Amino acid sequence: MQNRMIVYFVLALVLIYACSDNNGATGPGNGTEPEAGTYLGFTDFPHAKTHAAWIAAWSVIEQDGNMAVVHFDDGIPWQEALDSTRYHENYNAELSQKESFVPIGHITYLAVTPISFSRDSLAGYRGAEGNEPLMPPWDTLTFDSQDVETAFTNHCEYLIYTFYPKYFAYAIEANMLADLSPESWSTFVTLAEFVYTNLKSKFPTLPIFITIQADCFHKDPGNQSAALGQVLPFSDFIAVSGYPFTTQSNPESLAADYFFELADLDPNKPFAIAETAWPAEDVTDPYYKFIPASDSTQLAYMDRLLSDADSLDAEFICWFFTRDYDDFWESDFKYMTDAGIYRLWRDTGVYDGQGNPRPALARWRGALESTPLKRYR
Repeated sequence: MQNRMIVYFVLALVLIYACSDNNGATGPGNGTEPEAGTYLGFTDFPHAKTHAAWIAAWSVIEQDGNMAVVHFDDGIPWQEALDSTRYHENYNAELSQKESFVPIGHITYLAVTPISFSRDSLAGYRGAEGNEPLMPPWDTLTFDSQDVETAFTNHCEYLIYTFYPKYFAYAIEANMLADLSPESWSTFVTLAEFVYTNLKSKFPTLPIFITIQADCFHKDPGNQSAALGQVLPFSDFIAVSGYPFTTQSNPESLAADYFFELADLDPNKPFAIAETAWPAEDVTDPYYKFIPASDSTQLAYMDRLLSDADSLDAEFICWFFTRDYDDFWESDFKYMTDAGIYRLWRDTGVYDGQGNPRPALARWRGALESTPLKRYR
């Protein structure tokens, strides 16, 4: 999934809430054993650049799911994490307010990544804002540099102790690095081994994994399988990111093995859908191509998604957007240099731009109601 950094700007605008006490959680990865079924959740990406929009996203997370997705894709506070010093006050405020809004009774899926937003290099710096340029010496370091290994592992620990997640991803869409910067892949594998080994020694019951971008994988399954074979020993799950509407506008024509081929990379590992969505309105300019979409195609994809997840006994599904971000598009996104990318996901909410529920939401709610509400926090 690309271009989510604007959400972090939004969060700098909202009110700060005090950290909660984790409501009795005994530690990362611990708590009540899961019942049968699949966790369903969303990120807190808001539909507008307002506090009310952010609150609205959390309301959907609470009423229409049993999982909160806390997703960080805007850089790492590299120097502070290395030195174990305090992060910038803006970032600490963001962490506090997110942690405090996870609803009671919901589990948390936490994701962070050392890979850049463009998925081709080391992640940028997280200071007062996200994705700031790397300063020396970080701008010359590679994934397998000792300072990178130590800093990123320290940062992962800090986030785990902040959110006490049920699931933890330490790299988002990692396989895209193998495609876009193959010369960097071996250094990332070294980092993955270091991070996974150290985190598992401290959090042995916490599922720790990378996420895999499905559409990138399906473009070149041979080379992708070989690359992933090097890093999957350091991943407890096969966790997939998929936005198949970018290549196939008819969900009924989607390859039967779209998810299954990825699950088959290691059938012994649990499967999860780390992020996905489908538009309910046509994707138009300034995106580079026209993608027809409607309530019906979104509903058809939701049916397919839930059916495949059931067949694969998926641990969880994250539908990335709660509501169409029409307001954000009009106020900010359409004026940006990369407006075409922002346009791609504008109408993928299970609520439309006016906040009305879409038919796909009824299907999602049906799946939620048929799944025992799993308690963790």
